[in-house]
Amino acid sequence: MDDVLVQGFLVGGVYALIALGFIMVFKSSGVLNLAHGEVIAVLSYFLYELVAIFGLPAWLGIAVLIPFGAVIGVVAERLFIRPLLGQPFLSVMMMTLMLATALKGLRYVVWGANSFSLPFTPGGLWPIGPVDVIPGTAISFVAAMVIFVLLLLLFQYTKVGLSMRVVAADHEVAQSLGIRVKRVFSLSWALSGAFAAVCGVLVGMVFTVTPTMGDTVLGSGLPVLLLGGLTSVPGAVAGGLIIGLAQALGAYYRPWGLDVKEIVPWVVMLLILLIRPYGLFGEKRIERI
Repeated sequence: MDDVLVQGFLVGGVYALIALGFIMVFKSSGVLNLAHGEVIAVLSYFLYELVAIFGLPAWLGIAVLIPFGAVIGVVAERLFIRPLLGQPFLSVMMMTLMLATALKGLRYVVWGANSFSLPFTPGGLWPIGPVDVIPGTAISFVAAMVIFVLLLLLFQYTKVGLSMRVVAADHEVAQSLGIRVKRVFSLSWALSGAFAAVCGVLVGMVFTVTPTMGDTVLGSGLPVLLLGGLTSVPGAVAGGLIIGLAQALGAYYRPWGLDVKEIVPWVVMLLILLIRPYGLFGEKRIERI
């Protein structure tokens, strides 16, 4: 039982990492980027190509992947998101959904329905105290906590982070303060793309690289995001840990003999949102309609 709880806790860190990628864009531009999962999947496949096919060392492949992810983020923002500035929230969100569909189709054209394991994924088990854990989940958990701290510092104590928060709150107010809104948008999407590259490495080590990876990432990250709060970095971490533990317990106990692992995140999210509709740490907003 201890192994189950620890493994669920560590996997929760991976889910938090995924949710932080959504927050990076939403907190700065107010866009719920439904293409985030497919971007992570494409970058994972691309990393496999660099390391396994072209023979690059793992560190060099990752070093190439991160700026490439940033470029993808900037291109997506310039071509698909910027023309919709000022449009309703739903219109922009649907554009990201169509972008996700296009990326999925491109991925099938290039790599087909093949599944891969990243060559540098450590094997075996690591003993941590009385339990043994999967190395990929342990590494991803540590990375999630480091990125969590860095994002808190970015949004709370840097001029760039403050600009992102002001732009997300009100574009017109941001412009009146001299903030270049379009530049902030591009920067936030570039950071999101680079962040997706990091997620692609870590998620690929935990779940392997499969044709359904994008759907898995989206299905794991969205409940965590909504549970913790759309703009809350601490909420993403708390939500990830809650969902990870709940999912591990659901897989262990298998109520009525059913495999409920995939639906547990959504059930937990719905139950908590009935009590706190804006999430555990989300901002409570009241709008006149």
